[in-house]
Amino acid sequence: MKALKFLIPLSLISLLYNVIILLSVTLNLDWVRTRAAGGQYTTFPIGIRFVDFLMAIFMVFLMGMLWNHRVNPMDSKGPTVTRIVGYTFFVSMFFQLISRSANERWNAIPALIIGITFILLSRREQATRK
Repeated sequence: MKALKFLIPLSLISLLYNVIILLSVTLNLDWVRTRAAGGQYTTFPIGIRFVDFLMAIFMVFLMGMLWNHRVNPMDSKGPTVTRIVGYTFFVSMFFQLISRSANERWNAIPALIIGITFILLSRREQATRK
């Protein structure tokens, strides 16, 4: 799929953006307050900060997975996992679009890019198995 050659670099940038947002929440930085958790906090609770730290680690894992599978085939569970990840980002995009924070709504664009990339990656893998 030719689209993946264009989407994979965009997804890696989008995942890096997510890592920056998540680590900024973890560190409770001022600039991210309107871009995360609905923009409702003046200081992020420790629970949100901890969960966002774990999510940042997961985003780094997804970056590695995406980089590894940009060309290399996946194992038998790979297409299912990538499809689940793709749909999860579509759900995330929906919730970001309905956020009260205008700044957080912009996060829907990277989520859409990542979701489409993982769905197309899943379809590519399924097509090569037939």
